[in-house]
Amino acid sequence: MGRDARRPVLQRQSAGLAQDRVLSGSPDSSGLRGGSSIRPGSLRRRAVRGRLLAGILLLLLGRGVAPGCAEASGCCTASGWLADSLSFLGADNGTRSHVGILAVSLDRGDTLLSLNPDARFIPASNMKLFVSGAFLLQTRPQGRAVTEIAASGRLQKKHGGREQELKGDLILRASGWPDVYQLLQPGSRGLLDSLAFLLHEGGLRKFEGTLWIDGTVFAPEAYGPGWAIDDLPFSYGAPLNAVLANGNSATLNATATAKAVSLSLDPPETPLRIAARVSVAEPGAMPVLSITREPGSHILRVTGRIPRGGSAKRQVSVPDPDSTAGLFLLGAMRRAGIEVRARIASIPSGGTAPGPAVTLAKLESPPALDVVSMVDAYSLNAETEALLRHLDPAPVGKSAAPALRRLVAYLAEAGIDTLDVSFVDGSGLSPLNLATARSFVRWLEYLDRAPALGGIFRQSLAAPGAVGTLEKRFGDLAATAGLRAKTGTLTNVSALSGYLTTQGGEKVVFSILSNGNRGSGSAARAAEERIVGILSRFTRERTPPQGEGPTRMVPR
Repeated sequence: MGRDARRPVLQRQSAGLAQDRVLSGSPDSSGLRGGSSIRPGSLRRRAVRGRLLAGILLLLLGRGVAPGCAEASGCCTASGWLADSLSFLGADNGTRSHVGILAVSLDRGDTLLSLNPDARFIPASNMKLFVSGAFLLQTRPQGRAVTEIAASGRLQKKHGGREQELKGDLILRASGWPDVYQLLQPGSRGLLDSLAFLLHEGGLRKFEGTLWIDGTVFAPEAYGPGWAIDDLPFSYGAPLNAVLANGNSATLNATATAKAVSLSLDPPETPLRIAARVSVAEPGAMPVLSITREPGSHILRVTGRIPRGGSAKRQVSVPDPDSTAGLFLLGAMRRAGIEVRARIASIPSGGTAPGPAVTLAKLESPPALDVVSMVDAYSLNAETEALLRHLDPAPVGKSAAPALRRLVAYLAEAGIDTLDVSFVDGSGLSPLNLATARSFVRWLEYLDRAPALGGIFRQSLAAPGAVGTLEKRFGDLAATAGLRAKTGTLTNVSALSGYLTTQGGEKVVFSILSNGNRGSGSAARAAEERIVGILSRFTRERTPPQGEGPTRMVPR
């Protein structure tokens, strides 16, 4: 997508067709290998390579060997102490999915389970593990950021100085940190409502002029390469900006009365017009809402049905996030009791805010660890893109390319072979990212032992029964397993990586990646849960045996 958010978003390609891409440009560390410094070859070399690959593919097909599972590669060979436990994967060969697994004991350092650990897969939201871990290493767990509102113009004091009226400019100086206040404390005020409350508490009663949105801490990169165009109307496909109020999303509410369905947006200032064809269904029917919005459009098209007396909610993305943040802030100020007559303007990239200005209100973010815990638990995409941008050392105009180079440098410092990874975004929403199970295990092991983190990264991940993506999964897993993990889901892709404790008391780090899953992905999730259950029940003698565990062939 580059720097122009107005360009059309690339349609997501099939997971099986994702390009084997590498980053180009100068690496930040001379010790980097592969991904960050390799450039594509000449057209002639690539044409020759293409003919060779085509010939090899035809040869494999002629021999009856499935692509991606060549006999010589050994890609279907499982190893480790629990190699026999993967025999059930052969029973589901009809899916023809590709699976990579690695589970390692943190206590002994040996391999419990391994299958294609060095094969690269589309990681989906497991990509967030790399970004959130690097963000914590850089900012430290207790690091914070500050969002400010400043005033420039004529500020009059009234009623003995207890109240103020501003005629001029208000400047919202965004920090670029995610707005997770309401996720941490449900029922509390979000970022903009909190700032409006602080303005009122500080005495502001009237504002007339221009509200400037200063989001220049980030370069204008609203979407990532390869993001699917049909994801954009939803909150998980929301555009990035530096304010990130409520994740640049709004709530669509649908309520059915006896004769009609009423639709509304919250916040009410959301600049979307609803074009709806939603019918009333019989009580007890399943509510259905289908949502579409063309790129650049402010028309939200909604179809479906709501049972009589019932309701449904959907999270939708907002257009033009800077100007929408301005509308949200003005609405919050009115609700706080401030009279407002203002227009909204955005400070362009490289521009400066009106001045001189005096700070009227400031709000400190939650600690970085709390931010990361919410971002990973709920798998927030735009928020992860924001965390990625903060790896860019530039004071303003932070962008994805230098941030990704810095991320790869962190991975290299952790001992990860950078040939194992290839990144184009931070959230994993793009199917153009690639990573190995080996890279995830090495990264999670590194984070668990990093002195700067003290083992707390593990606790920041989602747990079964708690808020987040694992809330309704692993219901049969023993609580003693202490599972903490990150999920990942795209079309034809499923992933799960994290930590657990075995029945024998060993701490284990694992990664399970699968691509080419057909259908709903439920089979892949069931396999993940079965593998985690097998790992959790593992026991062995306290004295480490000599050598590694046995090697077994997984039936094809």
